[in-house]
Amino acid sequence: MLLTRYAQLNGDLIRNLPSDMKSELIIFEGVIPDAIMSSLYANDSFYKKERSEFLNYRDDVREKMYYARGRREELANNDPDYDSVSARINIETDECIDFVKEYPKFKPLIESIIYEDQDLNVVKVVPIDEYLTEN
Repeated sequence: MLLTRYAQLNGDLIRNLPSDMKSELIIFEGVIPDAIMSSLYANDSFYKKERSEFLNYRDDVREKMYYARGRREELANNDPDYDSVSARINIETDECIDFVKEYPKFKPLIESIIYEDQDLNVVKVVPIDEYLTEN
């Protein structure tokens, strides 16, 4: 059975992001996964304004973002096991996991990894700490 994985974000933390974490994410010079970035944008207009302004002056960071999105599309369209939407979701989830592995201080942004079957039934929910330990 093929399962689709989702990163369940910590909504409370994202809505009430501590100022030090918010500052770090605003000027972060790497790629923030789109799932995390879009949630931050939707929940914090100050973050959205400041991050957008930062990116306006950082072509190098924008290039990294565009490359990551292009790579995701290429991988999703070439996955023989999944339709492109499910493949894209799994790839976006992997990006979130890789992000918190590389930058553990941002791990609190993710609560768990949710597995769903093809009928969108939740098969299991794995807390992020447990997931990172097992994988």
